[in-house]
Amino acid sequence: MKEREITIYDNYYSLDREKTTREYLFEECAYENGWNSPEDIPNERVKDEIYYQDCELWEYLADDLEALFGKNVYLLTGTCGRWNGPSQGGKFIRSLNDFTDCIEHLDSVRIFDKNGHLYIHGSHHDGSDDYELKRLTHKGYELAASNHFALDRHLHTTIMRYNFYSALPKFAQKVYGI
Repeated sequence: MKEREITIYDNYYSLDREKTTREYLFEECAYENGWNSPEDIPNERVKDEIYYQDCELWEYLADDLEALFGKNVYLLTGTCGRWNGPSQGGKFIRSLNDFTDCIEHLDSVRIFDKNGHLYIHGSHHDGSDDYELKRLTHKGYELAASNHFALDRHLHTTIMRYNFYSALPKFAQKVYGI
């Protein structure tokens, strides 16, 4: 099977993105600002535009995630980079707030769908985090509920490992038809 990776959201800095933003600003605002080339645009103006675009993209994604979380319970598992090495963890996700609580410490984040799996990679001052999000099936929900949705590594591993307890979210396919 051919691997298919679709970036859902990415706010990491890249030279390509800066160049594209400069070109966009030059086309849209050069005349009124007296810019003779994209390189004339102040760096602060480019950073502000990138930030604005990130906020807009996040708002669209947040709406899609909120709709997704409103229908099912999910499990987010993975590793969080720490000063003393990566630490494993997991959390049951029932709302957008539950999800953002897990990633709000990240300075940069990339959310992507890879063959139906939903992955989150982010960076912060202590290192990087890597997570996967899966939807609980009916049996997975029953198992989690019978364990009081515990923060228990064995429970999380069992749910994530077996397809009768969890299912791929197929986010890009369901939300964007890709």
